[in-house]
Amino acid sequence: MKVNIDDMADGFSRISFNIVDAGRFVIEPGRKSFATYTAAASGIIFPLRGKARMTFEGVTYEMEPGRFFHAGPRMTLDKEVLGESTWEFVLIHYKIPDSEKYTFPYALSHYELDSGYSPRINDMLQRLCHTCRMPSNLQALRAKSLFLSVMDEVLTCSTNREKESGRSLVEQSIEYMDNHYMEQLTIPKLAGQYGLSSKQFAYLFQKHAKMSPNEYLISQRMKRAKELLCTTTCSVSEISDYVGYSDSYYFSKLFKKRTGTSPSTLRNFLEKNTG
Repeated sequence: MKVNIDDMADGFSRISFNIVDAGRFVIEPGRKSFATYTAAASGIIFPLRGKARMTFEGVTYEMEPGRFFHAGPRMTLDKEVLGESTWEFVLIHYKIPDSEKYTFPYALSHYELDSGYSPRINDMLQRLCHTCRMPSNLQALRAKSLFLSVMDEVLTCSTNREKESGRSLVEQSIEYMDNHYMEQLTIPKLAGQYGLSSKQFAYLFQKHAKMSPNEYLISQRMKRAKELLCTTTCSVSEISDYVGYSDSYYFSKLFKKRTGTSPSTLRNFLEKNTG
């Protein structure tokens, strides 16, 4: 399931829920089980050490520290501890009322978030596990408060990592366009290189570069075309082709729109003033 962090935060702030249990578990290397089911409550897994593979409803997740995993109730489950190290994790089960299940699909779904390593999350998880071992009304209230604090930190860290990832992706795409502006680049082609749809790529580019990817590509092509007009004797048609436009008429029209003068007019002006 694709996670929208804002929607998820809004949902957890509105729904009623109860913490069923929270505990820390250690499983030896090589342990595996197949064709089982998740609990009757929604579950959240926080890997602490080692690595495991879990498959919910046919979708496989590689579980390791720094990531958050969610599974809905009564899902088909296969699991296997990988490598030679023990696998340690915290597992939290929570329930929401039947009346709210379909207003908050995240409680019924499986998905993961990349929150990164956070000592603060680990500390709150330890406190939550300790609280759940001493059941009382006051401890139940504390458990809910700690759970919401954990979710707050997870979503905040995941948001920050998404921003960092998006910024890095845009920086890479800018470098690629700087080096390949003369090719027949398209937004779908660029987006596909990073496993994104055109809409997702354009959104990230606008967010971090403050302009659309098409605007950036055009600006780089026009900048290079102007340099060539000023420093070479190449024809307008040759320059058009060099900067990625097979149609020199379209190139000239675009150049004039962007610079206020046509390529041929600029070339004539330069020849008169340098001749």
